[in-house]
Amino acid sequence: MSHVTPVMAIATMVLSLLLDPWSDFRKNTYFDNPWHVMRSFLLMLIGGSLAFFMVLTEYILVSATSAITVTIAGVVKEAVTILVAVFYFHDEFTWLKGVGLTTTMVGVSLFNWYKYEKFKKGQINEDGVDSPSFSGDAKYIILDDLEDEDGFLDEDT
Repeated sequence: MSHVTPVMAIATMVLSLLLDPWSDFRKNTYFDNPWHVMRSFLLMLIGGSLAFFMVLTEYILVSATSAITVTIAGVVKEAVTILVAVFYFHDEFTWLKGVGLTTTMVGVSLFNWYKYEKFKKGQINEDGVDSPSFSGDAKYIILDDLEDEDGFLDEDT
């Protein structure tokens, strides 16, 4: 994350400078007085913080489980998004959305059943390889700590 985030920020800034209609900025009501500027800044800060912590959570989840688990969670999130759009924002629930939602729920259910059956037979992970039991602690590596350890080991030898 520490290497990718600055690159993403610079790319977003460059694309924004090139593609966004900056001439409309002065006409925008979100920045026409100090109160609106403060409110807009606060909303952007909250949104950015939520996005950061969501990516951090995904990283830790992938480290502790697998990418398939995160993918399944993403599919469920999309299904919940559809339901919220229909019930809260009163979007039209078309047959295509219904088929997609049903397919998603059946797929997630089948995957969970499959995982449960594998678990009962001897705790096999998604890749089909025997795995030790998970202690509940997230197992992720801080690269800076690894570099420090490598430097320490090189000095000893």
